[in-house]
Amino acid sequence: NDCDAQCFESIKADYLKFAEGIDLKPSSLHFVPMSALKGDNVVNRSERSPWYTGPALMEILETVEIAADRNVTDLRFPVQYVNRPNLNFRGFAGTIAGGVVHKGDEIVVLPSGKSSRVKSIVTYEGELENAGPGQAVTLTMEDEIDISRGDLLVHADNVPTVADQFDAMLVWMAEEPMLPGKKYDIKRATSYVPGSIASITHKVDVNTLEQGAASALQLNEIGRVKVALDSAIALDGYESNRTTGAFIVIDRLTNGTVGAGMIIAPPVLPHGGTGQHGKLAHVSTEERALRFGQQPATVLFSGLSGAGKSTLAYAVERKLFDMGRAVYVLDGQNLRHDLNKGLPQDRAGRTENWRRAAHVARQFNEAGLLTLAAFVAPDAEGREQAKALIGKERLVTVYVQASPMVCRERDPQGLYAAGGDNIPGESFPFDVPLDADLVIDTQSVSVDEGVKLVLDVLRQRGAI
Repeated sequence: NDCDAQCFESIKADYLKFAEGIDLKPSSLHFVPMSALKGDNVVNRSERSPWYTGPALMEILETVEIAADRNVTDLRFPVQYVNRPNLNFRGFAGTIAGGVVHKGDEIVVLPSGKSSRVKSIVTYEGELENAGPGQAVTLTMEDEIDISRGDLLVHADNVPTVADQFDAMLVWMAEEPMLPGKKYDIKRATSYVPGSIASITHKVDVNTLEQGAASALQLNEIGRVKVALDSAIALDGYESNRTTGAFIVIDRLTNGTVGAGMIIAPPVLPHGGTGQHGKLAHVSTEERALRFGQQPATVLFSGLSGAGKSTLAYAVERKLFDMGRAVYVLDGQNLRHDLNKGLPQDRAGRTENWRRAAHVARQFNEAGLLTLAAFVAPDAEGREQAKALIGKERLVTVYVQASPMVCRERDPQGLYAAGGDNIPGESFPFDVPLDADLVIDTQSVSVDEGVKLVLDVLRQRGAI
């Protein structure tokens, strides 16, 4: 059948509208009504689309200027390797990614900031007076300065930002999802720097271009991210230079390419005296929650000695850790060996043991961690004070219950066997947590079942 001009124009309009959303210039687009099966408008103009007056596909491919987007203004020369065949010659080889270099030009080496002048431009055919984008050359300098593979040579009057963090658009190319904070290798031009994806600003729906929140990027997903490097590099946006503005992400274990990105813009760095330092430098609780994929919380496992508090706390820790969560156990007995060393084991001492630990738990929560605290915490008033300190929305109280007879039989610390006046619930009162968020009777509930109950409460709270 003949080609339908109206259908073609409708498809063209859809693509032009989509191109506006990704800032693609209409002048760079070509629309051809083509049939690869029947050869319409592939090599020659087709008689089945007389309304189409443009060139065929091959005409476009033969005449398109592929170098039109090259940057000839900003000199960017990534050093590929140092060429030193003898003591009398030391050159720096690579391919010019942008700009034009001339003999005698003043050059700055990034990220070190050292400067010199170009002594010669050497090629296999001989020396040149100048060289431009795409040319593979070796530059020699008038001064003996330190230049290594991965350095970027630029003109002294055209120096890009040097930073260890930047924004980028990233497409993820691996089955294993991209997780913020995980260590990767970032390869940009000839530089190869360890780093991580600090956070995901938003994910982009490739069909609608809508932006949405995301805690990870799955295979073929695209998102705007913040990249953090272990050391600084010179930065260009992808729009200004497709070589120095692009990078790939490499898995450090498999050495496989797992992502590709385009640098959006240099980061805004804090400057002293502007009032912005704290805003830009301090890590917020929200950022930590996004990084760890969890909301910080403290679970207090309170109960008599021998009820099974520590056993349950460590079992929950193992489960959460295996789920990829950031979690830590504060064990009242362990804290007595260092932070709370010397505290008596009477009612007042145990109350103080938990009070001090509550301050630590609060700091752990501020750091974004899930904290599991195993303490007798016999005093109801002390538990209420801890709730006010940590925050009632963050504190989950679990009453770990067992009869005094069973606790005596278990006696994990030898407390009952030793006797004396320091046995909770016998030597002094233990205030049962009447308002506990969860009660677990370890005589009738297994450890695995108890772990599941605790995780259910954390999910209900939105912590995990």
